[in-house]
Amino acid sequence: MFAEALDWTTVGWIVMGITLLTGLNSTWFFLGRLRVGLTGWLMLNSCAPSIFLFAAGYLLRSPLVMAAGALWMFRYGTLGLFVFPWKSPTDLLVQFGHGMMTLSVIYTVVVVIQQAVWTSALAGLVLGGALLALFMAAQAAWFKAHPGTMEALFSGTLAPQE
Repeated sequence: MFAEALDWTTVGWIVMGITLLTGLNSTWFFLGRLRVGLTGWLMLNSCAPSIFLFAAGYLLRSPLVMAAGALWMFRYGTLGLFVFPWKSPTDLLVQFGHGMMTLSVIYTVVVVIQQAVWTSALAGLVLGGALLALFMAAQAAWFKAHPGTMEALFSGTLAPQE
């Protein structure tokens, strides 16, 4: 009953906009402050590409692309709520981004249900899952080639690249 009274377009713009801002902020942090390069950014900040995929789906009004992005955001954002620490103000900013990604996943599920776009959403989940599996394999190989980087990322001690 309450959900029927909501203007999902307005809610969608707010959720997508704030989530997109968190993705842009984390991109600036990894590329600008830590200077990890494009590959390092992709491997260390998987949240931002997930957000950009969801935002593209929202802007294109594509449930397929939104669902693919939502799957990635669930993996890197929602699960990130349980992996990253909650100790410092910086941690809280990171977790705010993960929370916004979680809201974006919920928003996507609501859109799929309200618009009954099951086929598009399923295709997006299959495509997103296939790409995610490939990406996770590449990410695992990258972290293996850069020992200690994952621990530094999760502990918040990752330092700028020289």
